[in-house]
Amino acid sequence: MILKNNFISVCLLGMVLLVFYQCAQPGTLTGGARDTKPPVLNTAESTPNLQTNFNKQTIELKFDEFIQLKKASTEVIISPPLTYNLKTRVRGKSVLVEFDEKETLRSDATYSINFGEAIQDYTEGNKIEGFTFVFSTGDFLDSLSVTGNVTDAISGKPVEKAIVMLYNVIEDSVVSKVLPFYFGRTDKTGTFKINNVKSDTFKVVALLESFTNYKFDNSGESIGFLEDPIIINDSTSNEISISLFKEEGKNRLIKVDSSQYGQLKLIFSNDPKSAKLDYGVIDAEVYRENIEDTLFVWHNTAVADTWLLSVAVDSLRDTILVRGVERDSFIKKNKLSIIKKASPTAVKINPLKSLPIAFASPLESFDTSKIKLYSDSLMTRIPVEVSIDSLDRKNLSIRYPWADTSYYFQILPGAATALTGLVYADTFTQIYEPSPRDVFGDLTLNIRGIQPGTIYFLELLFKSDNLVESFSVANDTLVVKKIVALPIGNYSLRVTKDRNKNGRRDSGNYYRREQPEQQRITTLEELRAGWEVDTEIDLEQLFIAPVKIEKEERPERSGRPDGSNGQQGGRDRRGGG
Repeated sequence: MILKNNFISVCLLGMVLLVFYQCAQPGTLTGGARDTKPPVLNTAESTPNLQTNFNKQTIELKFDEFIQLKKASTEVIISPPLTYNLKTRVRGKSVLVEFDEKETLRSDATYSINFGEAIQDYTEGNKIEGFTFVFSTGDFLDSLSVTGNVTDAISGKPVEKAIVMLYNVIEDSVVSKVLPFYFGRTDKTGTFKINNVKSDTFKVVALLESFTNYKFDNSGESIGFLEDPIIINDSTSNEISISLFKEEGKNRLIKVDSSQYGQLKLIFSNDPKSAKLDYGVIDAEVYRENIEDTLFVWHNTAVADTWLLSVAVDSLRDTILVRGVERDSFIKKNKLSIIKKASPTAVKINPLKSLPIAFASPLESFDTSKIKLYSDSLMTRIPVEVSIDSLDRKNLSIRYPWADTSYYFQILPGAATALTGLVYADTFTQIYEPSPRDVFGDLTLNIRGIQPGTIYFLELLFKSDNLVESFSVANDTLVVKKIVALPIGNYSLRVTKDRNKNGRRDSGNYYRREQPEQQRITTLEELRAGWEVDTEIDLEQLFIAPVKIEKEERPERSGRPDGSNGQQGGRDRRGGG
């Protein structure tokens, strides 16, 4: 009997220990499935949506659970816009929308309050997307809509968060003076839709603002516009496209530096490439050089006292009194110099290009008897063709059919004279070695899609921003441009619709009703050593649907591609695949 009781006691103790052990084990409390549903509007207890003859009142939107508002200042927008900010706040399960007491609603207008993603449940943050409250101060709700897209004028990419505005007043000045009648915002794809629009005629303007006030009043803002108003009614299709651009500010002449003889340094607020200058002196030769926002004017005038310079660029018209600098003493104290110093080792050069020697000042003349080239193997002088580069007068161009050998090059004192009268007075000596032909690549551009009456300005860029070559095309069905012996690497082609034929891209201007010149950049197939890349570019297709050109290698191919826009093929000049 005692043994039986002891056995029972042991069993009871084991059970108690097991219970305590299980209780001591850590575990995760679960509260059922996670809530993934957004709040639901309780229409019976909310201010009725889609009202007509609406009077200004507090709008209450009651939901089936506790809610919160996130980023209401940017997510909640009302169209037409109000003079005073709309006030939104949360009270338990309700969103309260209040109008400023000074606000006056427009008569016979349909208002749309879009809450974006602002309304979320309190616990999980589930969002109500696309929730809109609509009311009319008139007898009926307007039901028409306007849709479209906004892109960047340069890149062609969609613009997010641009404001597209409709004005029922057509004057240009409304964009800076009054609020639009309707507006909408673009999404990540650059598309927008403005609902509940009345039948009327509207001016259409798009803005990308740093501070939203629905007015074009900041020079840093991007703007786009339709040149003609649109008519909205039941029978019209209102799918519109707008290109955004930043206006170029009015150019200002910031500084004039004439302290050095033969050189005027004019610093502008913008690119002065289109500046027109009247020097007001006779018997003077002038050469101008544009570097970003600075215009260098090189001259050889002998006027020692003051002289006049007239400047005209954009809306700027100015006459400057330039202080003369004594010429003879300047020439005695200074000398012409070569920019790049000689290297103690041989310098590699392109076997198919001329050899450029860059000087610090634009050149006026040179003496070929003091410019010498020798074959390194024979040390016999070789006759060369020497000229001043027509595109850059600072460069002396040395032409010769370079062979696979070393060359000994020498420039002696007196070999070159600058426009300003400075003379080269040193001795420059350098050994050059042509690089093998097969370390370079060739590029052939087959340019199609040239629209009649349109001039395209094309720039070949190396590594995104280094200009290799530029040229214009127009009025041809096909232009073939071959560029040989290029350094290997990545190239792109920048194409501008050059409306005013000035060889650069010009921005638009809203008040002058000038649309921006459109520009696109397309990436070319990587150029490899010993290869020839054959590329077809359809210019008009590039502006309609700009896409990144994919690589497509086609070995042992000598003809031009005949496919669609962007078709490319590379082939090895050495005969390999």
